[in-house]
Amino acid sequence: MRLTEVMALADRLAGCERTPEDSQVYLDGEVRRVLFGIDIDVGELLLARQLGLDGVIAHHPIGSRAALNFPRMIDRHEEQMLAAGIPRPRAHQAMLERKAPVEKAGHSRNYDRVIDAARLLRMPLMNIHLAADLIGRQYFIDFVERHVDGRAPTAGALVEELKTIPEMEAALVQPQLWLGKGDNPVGRWVVQMAAGTNGGAPVFSTYYEHGINTILAMHVDPADLRTLEAMRLPAANLIITGHMPSDSIGINRVIDALQEQGVEVIAGSGVIRV
Repeated sequence: MRLTEVMALADRLAGCERTPEDSQVYLDGEVRRVLFGIDIDVGELLLARQLGLDGVIAHHPIGSRAALNFPRMIDRHEEQMLAAGIPRPRAHQAMLERKAPVEKAGHSRNYDRVIDAARLLRMPLMNIHLAADLIGRQYFIDFVERHVDGRAPTAGALVEELKTIPEMEAALVQPQLWLGKGDNPVGRWVVQMAAGTNGGAPVFSTYYEHGINTILAMHVDPADLRTLEAMRLPAANLIITGHMPSDSIGINRVIDALQEQGVEVIAGSGVIRV
């Protein structure tokens, strides 16, 4: 199976009509045994060579166009806010506030360092980001719909239910309530994932201002959390599900599909395989 075929498989699983711009086959090749990791650097390429593997798959963008185009994924925050009923002008403004620093941070990146190493090693290399995140986001949406309508009417109860997800049970970090009180009602909720990175204070505060009570996100920067805390919103809940276990949910579905195609997958670099 070639890595271009692996990408097409992931796109189909996630319902992507074309490969998202934050995902890329950097060096194509035929693979039978691959390393799949959340973050891939030169060390993982050398590890794959040492293990006798013939390809490496990352989750996060490694470089090249996928890394430089990554800020475009933040546009998806606007789409998600519109779906939650937030007016377009406000959603657009919040998205731009979140996008600007990400664009600037990527400008000075050494974007081909790891890819150059893969070429020198002749190690086929790719990354699958948005497709896996879309699969994971839908899993969380389905999960919350089941439990909020049934056994978890409060934010604290929902956090406890999230801990029963296999990837969470196997992880060293657990879902936590970082904003709000455990006995707060879940109320209106959104799963704020599959938009490049977290929405930060600009996007999260916009949700809260427009009647969303509970946000589920993989992670948030400390400075953004302090900004949200300073707003003193008593009905607002922010549940942080944990980066590595949350990423692993979508990745595991991709790995399962690859194994069904006869590709042997070695999980590493943060993937919690269950």
